[in-house]
Amino acid sequence: MSAKRLLLVDDDPNIRMMLGDFLIASGYEVTCADSGEEALKRMTEALPDLVILDLGMPGMSGTGFLERITDRLGRTRVPVLVLTARGDMAEFFADKQIAGFVTKPADPDELLAEVQRILFSEGDLPRGDTMVVGDDVRRLVVLAEPNPIRANAFREALGKAGFSVEAVRTGPEAVEAVIARHPAGLILPMDAEGLPADGVLEILRKLPAGRDLPAVVYSAEKTPEKWAFVDPRRVAKVTGLDGAAIAQAALTAIV
Repeated sequence: MSAKRLLLVDDDPNIRMMLGDFLIASGYEVTCADSGEEALKRMTEALPDLVILDLGMPGMSGTGFLERITDRLGRTRVPVLVLTARGDMAEFFADKQIAGFVTKPADPDELLAEVQRILFSEGDLPRGDTMVVGDDVRRLVVLAEPNPIRANAFREALGKAGFSVEAVRTGPEAVEAVIARHPAGLILPMDAEGLPADGVLEILRKLPAGRDLPAVVYSAEKTPEKWAFVDPRRVAKVTGLDGAAIAQAALTAIV
């Protein structure tokens, strides 16, 4: 059995080293991040089994990171263990399904016991906005990409970020897939075949299945005038055809 993957997020290098080394010695695969932004990037590379999260960090704080990975029902994409100096955080996070809390400074043995408890009790539970695909639990997105090589590359990057992908080729097929599958999000090129992105979104915004659907629109060219239709509150835009960048945008937009 492969080792469980932990993502340790803390801006203090000494804490990352101490706790990281201790958890590695305890048999876990540990990846570290020093900010919320770095943690989101790490999640695009490999979805962890558990996030160990400090709250007080510069830039994107722990609470900001939680907002990015929590769905509308308060469910986090993966279990989260919060490191906090406060004793009332359970009440503070009453609207989010946090897996556990450990008071800082964290005692390594106490932290290990909590990690083991969470992985045992929640390791096989579906997370927020999820669906079961075979033996895996992933979030479903519709990807409209006519180029099969590019579609496979995007599918792989999105899979690493924890998404399940329903791939179609054209804009009209994307509309049909959203109506039929009710995905967590839509990813499509600016100039989608058959119907461009603005036309697809215009149709979907009039339908219950697509009215509030988060979307990622990408373009190989820098065409500022074409981005005019994009509502930044609901649509993330990506310039370029890099799968990792599209997956990162999806993690940010689709919560």
